Amino acid sequence: MHGNEVKMIEIIKIESKRILSKRVFLLFLVIVFLFSACSTYLSLRRYMVSSVDGTIVTFQENLAYARTNQQGKAIDRELLSFMREKDEFIYIDETSMNEIVRLNYEGKLIQELTDEEIGSFYQTRLSRIRDMLEENQYIQYTQEEKEYFFQKASQLSEIPFDYAEGWKVLNKDMSTFVPLLIIFISVLLLPIFGSDTKVSMKELYRSTRYGKKTLDTARILTAFIVGSVLYFGGISLFFVIRMIPFGLDGAMQYIQSNMTTFFSIFNMTYLQQFFANVAVGFIAFFFDVCLLILITVVMDKMMNSAVVFVLFWITLLLFDQMYIWKVNHYFANFMPLRMTSFTHYYIGNEIYRIFGYSLSCMIWSILLSSLLAGILLLLAIGWEKVKRKRGVY
Repeated sequence: MHGNEVKMIEIIKIESKRILSKRVFLLFLVIVFLFSACSTYLSLRRYMVSSVDGTIVTFQENLAYARTNQQGKAIDRELLSFMREKDEFIYIDETSMNEIVRLNYEGKLIQELTDEEIGSFYQTRLSRIRDMLEENQYIQYTQEEKEYFFQKASQLSEIPFDYAEGWKVLNKDMSTFVPLLIIFISVLLLPIFGSDTKVSMKELYRSTRYGKKTLDTARILTAFIVGSVLYFGGISLFFVIRMIPFGLDGAMQYIQSNMTTFFSIFNMTYLQQFFANVAVGFIAFFFDVCLLILITVVMDKMMNSAVVFVLFWITLLLFDQMYIWKVNHYFANFMPLRMTSFTHYYIGNEIYRIFGYSLSCMIWSILLSSLLAGILLLLAIGWEKVKRKRGVY
């Protein structure tokens, strides 16, 4: 191993310990654990329901009933006809099926369906998807694009309806957890380049044999290494705590068995959806870290960097609350907050036309956000190089 590589590894170890001490890492795990546990508890409370006679159904009973009752089921004529004969819907599998029917038939209850409507369930779903494409007020799809979407939607001729509550809840709540995780990690990484009046690491390194360029490179690598460990560690802990009470059943079920993504044209499983969310979230994290590095390099002082970083996230939050389609389409879709609002990738049917090709919102967001992150990182490296030449650092 060359001397420069030894220096680099040594600095990365020192910087990693400075940023992520045992105490800080333990604090990180505790906060993620508490958030995940509280979020899981609130989700479980929604499964506590009461029947018409006032009997309380606990979440354990609700989930156990659904796990047993949904085994081997699919949304077909037999299931719909059986559900139509029920007087009340108490358990989660029954209420979920009822909500899907209401979506598909524009507010109709299962009990109101005729035999003909039950038999044309999937034709009705395709018709509703076609109407959504035709009536989209923001995007004028070409005939080729409409045919592509419709062909994708037509591939799903039957939707399995096995138990998959854990995956439904997990993928839904990732839109809340992942942006908070990214912000938390960014706060921990703030001292990487920002100077601190109490601990001035710059003076320490100036007196050592390590060069300034090596130090800058090592700090950038440290930010990505430490950040990545925290990101995947946080996701893993959230996943475990979330799935313990629900179980792993249903990973290979299609996301269309969930009322939120019932009209999705993407025929993917809950497991694939989870990995897609994790991947998109990591790209959002990568962009956020690159931006943070640039801010801390330019602002120099840690408190100044923190103020600019907070203002950036407040701006994203305001855009998210206002929901202006053009702002989202041309800006917010490539920023961390909107990128981690995962549901719109699966039901929004938003596209970008790039050099004659139609790209889905997810694909283009990943590509453009990665490109922007690379540009931000190059700007940060260039700024540090200028500072070294001028003797500012």
